[in-house]
Amino acid sequence: MLDDAVALFLAEGYASTSLDLVAQRSSASKRTVYAYFTDKAGLFTAAVGRLHDRIAETAEQSAPLLELCTSLVETLHSDEAVALHRIVVGESTRFPELARSFYVAGPARSTQMLLAALRAADSGPDRPGTSDASDASDAERLYALLLGEPHRRRLLGLTPAPTSEDSARHAAETLRALGHVPAD
Repeated sequence: MLDDAVALFLAEGYASTSLDLVAQRSSASKRTVYAYFTDKAGLFTAAVGRLHDRIAETAEQSAPLLELCTSLVETLHSDEAVALHRIVVGESTRFPELARSFYVAGPARSTQMLLAALRAADSGPDRPGTSDASDASDAERLYALLLGEPHRRRLLGLTPAPTSEDSARHAAETLRALGHVPAD
């Protein structure tokens, strides 16, 4: 059902996608769609949340900071994530609640994952616990740099989605610039 909803959002846009269309396309009843997602905004938020679930899976595996950052870059620079981001930006003035739910399910959630990973990295055996690299503003800066200009170019349709190798390189360069990965 969620895959069908995402396909409709991408093809028809947010305003033109109805729960009736989602139900029809997914061979489900409208009642079932409502039961799972409450409304169209809930359906869209679930699509955004699913992307960030992929990042969370990496975080839950107690992956090193670099792996989490690579997962974030690869996921958020993907065609699906970029398309959903474009939709929410385009619709945010007409549907401000959609923008709020997008932010909570997406950027705010990922920033919290980065904050936890930064704290874990700072308390490792090679680094004494510090509060400098562990506060929320550092996690927000890291998030912003992981998206940065490459993400803006993606949003504008100027570049293709990065490969896994490109994502890893971008994540490593970003962490290195912030002093979280030793220089080669």
